[in-house]
Amino acid sequence: MKDFRFYEVYKNKRKGITEGNVIAVIPENKWIDQDRTGKAQLMYDSIGAVYFRPNSPVCGSGVSQDYLWAMCKRISESKAREIHPALFQYLDQG
Repeated sequence: MKDFRFYEVYKNKRKGITEGNVIAVIPENKWIDQDRTGKAQLMYDSIGAVYFRPNSPVCGSGVSQDYLWAMCKRISESKAREIHPALFQYLDQG
């Protein structure tokens, strides 16, 4: 799936404690938004988990680059398929 970049989500990235979910980011669909403090941040269209449990159902979303850096690690599609099959059930449908 060349249109996506895959990121594993961590509960604690430093300790390597994974959430058991993956975010599929569409890197071409990005925009600048403001956070609650008014700071500008880079946002991406994405597809991610609805719940904080492994292999959660997914929905369309937006994710900030700051969140990806702080809480996620970029991974291959094959590893993403192992971690989060529900994401690929959704992606493979359309």
